[in-house]
Amino acid sequence: MSRTLMTRRGMARLTFGVAGAAVGARTVLAQDAAGVINGAADRVLAAVKAGVTDAERERTLTAVFRDSFDIPSIARTVLGRHWNAATEEQRQRFMEAFERAEVRAYSNRFKEYGGQSLQVGKVTQNGGAQLVDAQIIQVNGPPIKLVWELVGGRIVDVSVEGISMAITRRSDFNAYIQRNGIDGLIAELKRRSG
Repeated sequence: MSRTLMTRRGMARLTFGVAGAAVGARTVLAQDAAGVINGAADRVLAAVKAGVTDAERERTLTAVFRDSFDIPSIARTVLGRHWNAATEEQRQRFMEAFERAEVRAYSNRFKEYGGQSLQVGKVTQNGGAQLVDAQIIQVNGPPIKLVWELVGGRIVDVSVEGISMAITRRSDFNAYIQRNGIDGLIAELKRRSG
C-alpha cells in the first residue's frame, strides 16, 4: 500500500514536472518568437532613426533578413509549383534576386519613416508554427494589424491586415512566370534591385 502511494505520488510529481516543463518550454518559445520580432524591429528602427545612408540601411536590412527570415522556405512558398520545376541553379539565382529585391523595396519604404513604432502582442501556437500578433502604431492614423508567422524561430510569413505577403507574392510571381518564365522573373527582380 505504501509502495503504491509512493508510486502514485511519484507519478503525480512526474506528470506535474513534465507538464511544467512543457509549459515552460512553450513560454520560452513564445518569448523567443516575440524576441525575434522585437530584435529585428529594434535593429531596423535604430538604423532608420540614426539617419544612415541608403547603403548602410540596405546592409542592415540584408543582415536582418538573413538572421531572422527563413529565406529558402519563403522562396519555396512564393514560387509555389514553379519551385519543383526550377533547376537548382535557378532556385539559387531566384533566392539571391528575391532577397536583393525585397531589401531594396523595404529600404526605400523606410526612407519615408515618420515616427511609427511596432508593438508586439501575444504569441500563439498553430501546429508547428508560432503566430506573433503585432501592430504598427502610426502617428497620424489607425494602427495596422500584423501577424508574423515563425517556424523553428525564423519568420516565414507576415500578414498585414489579414493579407499574407507570401501568398500575395506567390500570386504575383505565378502570373509573371506564366508570361515570362522563371528566368524572366529573376531578371525582373534583378532589375528592381538596381
